Amino acid sequence: MLVHPSRRYRLYIDETGTQTLKQAGVDRYLCLMGVLMRRDTHDGVLTPRLQGVKEDLFGHSATAPVILHRRDMVQRRPPFDILNDERVAFEFNTRWAALVRETQYIAMASAIDKHAHIEKYKVWQYDPYHYCLECLLERYVKWLNRHGFVGDVLVESRGKGPDRRLKAAYKRFYIGGGDHLSSSVIQARLTSGELKLAMKQEDVAGHQLADSLAHPVLKYMRGRYEGAQVVEGFGQQLVRVLLQHRLARHPKTLEIDGWGLKWLPRKTGA
Repeated sequence: MLVHPSRRYRLYIDETGTQTLKQAGVDRYLCLMGVLMRRDTHDGVLTPRLQGVKEDLFGHSATAPVILHRRDMVQRRPPFDILNDERVAFEFNTRWAALVRETQYIAMASAIDKHAHIEKYKVWQYDPYHYCLECLLERYVKWLNRHGFVGDVLVESRGKGPDRRLKAAYKRFYIGGGDHLSSSVIQARLTSGELKLAMKQEDVAGHQLADSLAHPVLKYMRGRYEGAQVVEGFGQQLVRVLLQHRLARHPKTLEIDGWGLKWLPRKTGA
């Protein structure tokens, strides 16, 4: 079935944190950040704009590609050591904040406190990454269904073993449905029963946008849902942009909690 580009979407997913439960008391949090965008907007608008920032500031080229990765940028690893120059850092922050604000997309995130997850579920302990993924997928499919659109999902690859298990979790969702979503709706709205994966070096703009937002959003969610102290900085400036313009909301009440932001494990009765 041919679908017009204006009705074809993709959910780009990246994460901060790890999925393992082995050291949940120390390595405690995982957040999956999703960026929902029309395919033609991603390829024709976001990608060239992001490439322009990288070319102007970090020397990106076809022969020497630069992939934006928040951790490397914060630690000022080359080629991001140029951000030690305050003028360059100011220009990057200004241009990136404008890109986050002006690009047409919808953001959604699911995060889990793995320690609380273990404490709540002594026997049933769902893989944290798969748990967060299913929450994102449900919200994505419901959004597609409300608007009569179709789409697929592209996740940044994390290695052969994790990718294989993630593909299996996606297929279970696609075939068996979710807690609040039938398989018939899922299969009508997702264009593929196979999860798509991309390596970091493939230079996917949507993944780099999601990567820049995942850690700040997790910090904000910890402050909102756990009362953790949140230090102000550039990341929280980006979060304010999301709160004002980009996070998914309830179609009538415009509530963000449970729509654009989902904190796990779920409270009893939620």
